[in-house]
Amino acid sequence: MELLLIWLVLGIIVALIARSKGRSGFGWFIYGLLIWPIALVHILLIGRTPKGEEKRAIAMGRVPCPHCAELIKDEAKVCPHCQRDLVHSADGPQT
Repeated sequence: MELLLIWLVLGIIVALIARSKGRSGFGWFIYGLLIWPIALVHILLIGRTPKGEEKRAIAMGRVPCPHCAELIKDEAKVCPHCQRDLVHSADGPQT
């Protein structure tokens, strides 16, 4: 019984790491249940998905540019990607 509990916890750990990188938590949970040592090394070595990177950047205070939709700092006066001026309001950069 204890071995089963440890096995489930190790699968959950793999799933949580995968989820934090923007990957499928359920799929990685199954992978972690089947062969957790390999799944753990695998998920630690692979990078975030583009969607995962975007979520991380937004959580760190980045906002999309209203002109080109690239993520920029909220305090930016000029977009570093499209070089257009930004006017700030309470919601973030505006045109």
